[in-house]
Amino acid sequence: MSSNSNANSIDWKLLIDVRERQKTAALGVVARDRKAAEQSHAQLLQAEAWREQQVQSKAAHWQATVGALAGGQCNVAQLRHAGAWSGALDAQIAQAQQQAVQAGEFHAQREEVLARSRQALRDASGELEKARQMQQRARAERLALQETRQDEAAEEAASQAWAAQRTV
Repeated sequence: MSSNSNANSIDWKLLIDVRERQKTAALGVVARDRKAAEQSHAQLLQAEAWREQQVQSKAAHWQATVGALAGGQCNVAQLRHAGAWSGALDAQIAQAQQQAVQAGEFHAQREEVLARSRQALRDASGELEKARQMQQRARAERLALQETRQDEAAEEAASQAWAAQRTV
């Protein structure tokens, strides 16, 4: 009987309200984290595009240099300049690669944060559903107890009526 008194002492409406607020807060966190992940993904794509642009610039530079050599329009000084410029492009490519790696790492972190916040939302939703089910169970137990008490009262009344008729 103590479990019934404990179940009856729980303010189910309050518990459900708290669980709903927790779920709402978790939804807000998921929305914020999803936006951050989308932004970091856009930054990653931008960094990768910048790296690819640098690689294409170097390829175009050497294609132009090879064309100039083939056409006999390139002297040693121009070839040295092309080599120096290629080195500068290599440095830009390395920098762009580093930025892409960092953007990828940052995006992976944002995705992990988003995954955790989604799990927290699932947990909060589960807690809310559990509280609702427990409220329904407590209500059903309370109704069953009331029905049992009514049946017992009806039986007692019938028994008293029968006993009163026997004595008459």
